[in-house]
Amino acid sequence: MYLLAHAMVGLLIGVVLAAIAGDRRVLALAVLGAVLPDLIDKPLGHILLAGTVGYGRIYFHGLTILFLVVIAGLILYYYRRRIDLFAVAAGMASHQFFDAMWRHPIEWFWPFLGPLPSHGYPEDYFWESILRELAQPSEWLFFLLIAGLFAYIYRRELTTALTRLTNTSLRLALVAALGLAVLAALAVGWRLLP
Repeated sequence: MYLLAHAMVGLLIGVVLAAIAGDRRVLALAVLGAVLPDLIDKPLGHILLAGTVGYGRIYFHGLTILFLVVIAGLILYYYRRRIDLFAVAAGMASHQFFDAMWRHPIEWFWPFLGPLPSHGYPEDYFWESILRELAQPSEWLFFLLIAGLFAYIYRRELTTALTRLTNTSLRLALVAALGLAVLAALAVGWRLLP
């Protein structure tokens, strides 16, 4: 599953948790939890441990780290009555579910079933997979859905911030940044066309 698809699932979990807790801050934490395994494990496994493990589903894709986050969440809830780490754990659990980690028991139950096996991915796999992901229309759709939901949920704060942007140079910088993002997306898509 792709990063923004995981983020969308985390956002939906966050909406439910925010309604239960009455605190919109858990939205971002659930999204963070949903993408955290890829944000940590992919660079770690494919760049830093490329010569040994060479795999992007290692530590944060396993039950051990998830269990530690749940324990920390229990402690935080016991002392502060906050569900912040539960939101992160719920996002991480959704990530493991949608990655079907039960199909990879050695990684899922690490370190209890032995060391992580070595996977033979090409050297440029990490960067090529990022470019492939950016070229997927579904990822752009999820990006628009996430941005739209956040804009709707935080509409009062967004309206206040936009009314303060009366300076034309700030507006121009915002339009330029958006234009550069569109150009980058087109360049990535063009590079991956056959």
